Amino acid sequence: MTTRSILFAAVAAVSLAGCATKPEPKDFTAYNAEMPRSILVVPVINHSNEVDAADLFYSTLAVPLAERGYYIYPAAATKALMEAEGLGDPGLVHETPTNSLAPVFGADAVLYVEVIDWKSEYNVLSSGTEVEFLYTLKSGRTNEVLWQDQELYEHSASGNTGNILADLLATALTAAINSTKSDYTPMAMAANVAVITPAGQGLPFGPYSANASKNGQYYPSTGTGNVSDARQEAVAAPGVHGSDLSSE
Repeated sequence: MTTRSILFAAVAAVSLAGCATKPEPKDFTAYNAEMPRSILVVPVINHSNEVDAADLFYSTLAVPLAERGYYIYPAAATKALMEAEGLGDPGLVHETPTNSLAPVFGADAVLYVEVIDWKSEYNVLSSGTEVEFLYTLKSGRTNEVLWQDQELYEHSASGNTGNILADLLATALTAAINSTKSDYTPMAMAANVAVITPAGQGLPFGPYSANASKNGQYYPSTGTGNVSDARQEAVAAPGVHGSDLSSE
């Protein structure tokens, strides 16, 4: 089994273990009205002290989104074009109206990611990494927030905790991290999967996915207006978080 397969299996197992405490399902009415086929992923804003966090997250977003069934614009080409247009600063990119940015690439939607925190702790008895991140998907046509998610994701390498599923994930991540010589890319990969895949909370299947027909079952239009579980505002969507979903 590959490192990537182990990560997906471990995240799926932990997701199942946490079903009893999962948050209220989101409303996918806005998303279903748009049904984006292509997503432009813009450079990540880094609020943490980990200098490589933004690049790590940015480099791991394309694959899970493409596998979800969307056309994803090449990250390197996207970044180079933005820099050529004077948008080299991620903060400036996130502040640019989506309906002005998306047409430059012909994108249906734009995904903005912010690393809220990324910290690692090491001592004799235990070690671990904790990341917190904020994802915001906006319509390239209307500038409306279609989906938003904020997650705190933890990986502990302290050994046997007594929780079989937690230990499974810890073992998989530790092996992956060790195999890449302390490259925390596997951590970012696992975090992306944990956000994108949960039914009722994650990102619906794109039109190029064989599972796209299941969106009505797993990602329904409930009419509640709640597209976000974020605890804070995103740079790209001021005034939008939690149940407060007023558009810009």
